[in-house]
Amino acid sequence: MSPSPRPVPPAPAARRRVPLRGLSAALALLLAFPAPAHELPHGQQGRPPPPPTIDPGPNAALLRIRIIDAATRQPVAATVCVNQGDQEPDHDPLREFSLRQSANRLKGAIRLRRVPYYFFADGGCEVRVPPGPAAVEVRKGYEYRPVEVTLNAAPKATIDVEVVLERAVDMAALGWYSGDTHIHMERTGTNDAALLAVTSAKDIRYAYLLSMNTGGYDQGGPQYESYRQHGGLGDATVARRGVYHIASGQEYRPGRLGHVTIAIPDRYVPANGPTANVNLGPSLAVIADQTHALRGFIGLAHGGYFNQEADGLLLENKMDFVELLQFGEYRSLGLEGWYDFLNLGYRLPIVGASDFPPTRELASEMTYAWSDTVPTPRTFAEALAAGRSFATSGPLLFLTVDGQKPGAILRYPDGKDARLVVDVRVLSPQHPVRYLDLIVNGEVVERRFDPAGRAEWSLRHLLPVAGSAWIAARAYADAGTDAHTNPVYVYRGDRHPFNATSARRIIARLDGSIAAIPLPEITRRLETLKAALQQRIRAPQSTTLPLPPLAP
Repeated sequence: MSPSPRPVPPAPAARRRVPLRGLSAALALLLAFPAPAHELPHGQQGRPPPPPTIDPGPNAALLRIRIIDAATRQPVAATVCVNQGDQEPDHDPLREFSLRQSANRLKGAIRLRRVPYYFFADGGCEVRVPPGPAAVEVRKGYEYRPVEVTLNAAPKATIDVEVVLERAVDMAALGWYSGDTHIHMERTGTNDAALLAVTSAKDIRYAYLLSMNTGGYDQGGPQYESYRQHGGLGDATVARRGVYHIASGQEYRPGRLGHVTIAIPDRYVPANGPTANVNLGPSLAVIADQTHALRGFIGLAHGGYFNQEADGLLLENKMDFVELLQFGEYRSLGLEGWYDFLNLGYRLPIVGASDFPPTRELASEMTYAWSDTVPTPRTFAEALAAGRSFATSGPLLFLTVDGQKPGAILRYPDGKDARLVVDVRVLSPQHPVRYLDLIVNGEVVERRFDPAGRAEWSLRHLLPVAGSAWIAARAYADAGTDAHTNPVYVYRGDRHPFNATSARRIIARLDGSIAAIPLPEITRRLETLKAALQQRIRAPQSTTLPLPPLAP
């Protein structure tokens, strides 16, 4: 018996949504120490244990599920939910990654998505179900159409179920490639096949697996390091399965200064050497310099925490990108804080990254980077640092300005009238979009709205070039569904954009950091940056801040 699959509605309901019962040692350590409210959002809601699976009984039928890619006709990895999560395989080699065993916290806006308990299947699985109606739901990332199979299981029957998954949008064929730069999974040296099965099930073409220091720092050693990358870091750690890649990096975390993620450095950053107290320094600006010396890419994690070093790092142009879209929301600095730096003339890319397993789902947020050739993990990171990308928790969002994609730089002389042709398109087959915004210098210049939500949107806008500007697009719906492009940058004459209100907001945040950070070397740097901002308010086009050059 091979029932015919049918598409799942855009937002299927789940009967349960509850978080993980057990904590890893690393996560337990996080909870043991005081943390800012934004460190563990919604933690006050508690984390009740997941319900157990339901025994299918002595007359159980056996579902033999096979998952096929429509284009290649080959088996593929995907996530599978049987009877709204009531049944799972008796023998599951990927059980440790299932939603019952990892993540699924009540954390951030992403918690509002209705997601039933699922497990990972590498091409197929066998699941016993009770006699009667049975439902199988199969998913694979944001590009594939989810499929639901419904059938009637006779007592003790064996039923072959073939599920064919097809891409609703082939992003790679359009030059866009998916990645998640913040995943915590240990690489033991023998589990790469399992890790690639799990990351490919979520359709992550470029997955960056990060170790994480906990109470101290010992450069990858066992004393303070969790999610260890036993084969080292960098290009030599790249493993692949077809179009899917994994590579090893690290997250460096001093509690008083913030967190940073480091993609494919040649080795661990030295910091100040092994230490039991990372809060004694060095500055994360030093970590950034060390990262770049090791050919790595560094991102400000979790949107940068307030009263820490975030604003100083961004003013010094030390970060390759900001991890802003996470847990289904724009964290910490938020959109306004990001816009502040763009309004000062910084070219500051954002990424979407899941921070799995502290978040609810692997690849709940991802970044799509554009490339005219198939990237490697290193060239994918280069595209992120150049801002040729958009961040998403579902919608696929395309922006062009006079035919140029995000990250591009357009130059216009003073005194020349010009109008830019701005095109925005959204494809969101799983999560309908209610709002589509065109944003210039932080202001919405055109908005489309449909209360019912749409799977497809398009917008064309003729924009006069009145001065130097940055242009971006955002698509969003209810909490947990969002996408934002990085900007296209437009320079008129020889001027960067400047907004005094944004400068004053950053100064206010710097004051909070100066008061909170007990390390004089760092607060002196922040005071110097504050003075440079104050001077720029007085003379906007004269500054000692390291603004990017106007030329591409």
